[in-house]
Amino acid sequence: MEESKALVETLFFYGFAALSLLFALGVVLIRRVMWAVLSLMSVLLISAAFYLMLGSEFLAGAQVLVYVGGIVVLIVFAVMLTGIHTDERPSFLKLFNGFLVATTFFIWSSWALWESPFFRNSNGMEQGGLSEVGEVREIGLRLMDMGSTGYILPFELISILLLAVLIGAIVIGRRSSSS
Repeated sequence: MEESKALVETLFFYGFAALSLLFALGVVLIRRVMWAVLSLMSVLLISAAFYLMLGSEFLAGAQVLVYVGGIVVLIVFAVMLTGIHTDERPSFLKLFNGFLVATTFFIWSSWALWESPFFRNSNGMEQGGLSEVGEVREIGLRLMDMGSTGYILPFELISILLLAVLIGAIVIGRRSSSS
């Protein structure tokens, strides 16, 4: 019984991973902006499914609320307000710069992940404080804590970022509608 459950979980993981890769390629390769945004939304929803598979219901809900419900909706509003509906291909220089930035980000984030306490768990070290944060109440307390273990500063920075995106979309929309 346990083996069949593990097999089903493994099949779901590989299925979600394949779908996620396909939609991620769609984000990069699709020329229509709205279709690319829908592909991005699908990737983010599949990420929430991964969180559910890991047993992190709170993170899955936060993923859907913040990224799918917030960021993707703001992108859709920005696209609708600016009227970006282009089919032109980017130049070779833009493609090369994009590849260079993406490669640099991949190398940097891989190094940061490798140096994080999560990978040090296999060496017998503690798991980076995750054992302390097991309940939703603890996560809420950490979000509002101003100490060294708190997340109030990133939480507020994200809210300022969302406000700036919304104000930028309004300014661009008003500028394009008045001209």
